[in-house]
Amino acid sequence: MFQRLLVGLDGSAGADAALEAALTLGRRAGASIVLAAVTEIRLLEAPLFGAASPLWTEGMPVAPIASDLREALDARSKRFLAEGVERVAEAGLTVETVRAVGIVDEELLRLAETTDAVVIGRRGELQTHPGKIGAVTAHIIKSALRPVLIAGDQPSAFERPVVAFDGGETSSHALDVAARFAAERHLPLDVVHVSDDPRDAEEMLAAASSIAAARGVTPRTFALSGDIVDAIADWVSRNGGDFLIVGVHGGRGTPWPLGSHAEKLIRATAVPVLVHR
Repeated sequence: MFQRLLVGLDGSAGADAALEAALTLGRRAGASIVLAAVTEIRLLEAPLFGAASPLWTEGMPVAPIASDLREALDARSKRFLAEGVERVAEAGLTVETVRAVGIVDEELLRLAETTDAVVIGRRGELQTHPGKIGAVTAHIIKSALRPVLIAGDQPSAFERPVVAFDGGETSSHALDVAARFAAERHLPLDVVHVSDDPRDAEEMLAAASSIAAARGVTPRTFALSGDIVDAIADWVSRNGGDFLIVGVHGGRGTPWPLGSHAEKLIRATAVPVLVHR
């Protein structure tokens, strides 16, 4: 599992947290880290759109403006990659680097197709407010065909995985991945289900135990009540969970669009969250 991890670098605190999470996750498995620095093409195009008409009217081409900006952004990308390569080497892992020009989230989604998971920060360089999720992160979560690990606002050892299980298809897939992860690393696995109906909770947790047992894991199961997001976030905080795994959809096939449970769980917790389809 997770033999190739993709990390996008943009110089932000979120990207730094993503790289640290990838290194921690990758050390035990000897994973290869793929570092990508994508120059946002819209940054290159903006001066052209803003200046082209009046400058060309006066017979002054805007090419030098775009050229200088491209050189500055290229130098920035090289610096991010060089610093990232140094950190991966210090961790004793192999590294690959990719430089690209395009729409950042689309380029990362394309690169993710050849990796096992995308590791990304909650916020990029333009969005730094606590509790917010960056637009690139939101798009990748909704669109990636691979699991997406959203780095936490605090470091994690990835030793106390917790699965938020709701009985849906993607939740079951997420639990299977978590059970494999726990089995390979000989870690305990906790599964939580939120319901105000004790019989429903018992059935869901029995189903979860069956899924985990197929991977040779006997999970600890916990029935919670109340608001789904508040109950899970509070449980993770109080019980020392350092890694939350959820399905991108929830509730027996009902979508969890960003803005609903998936996004709220990312907002409400400080630990890394793995979102699985």
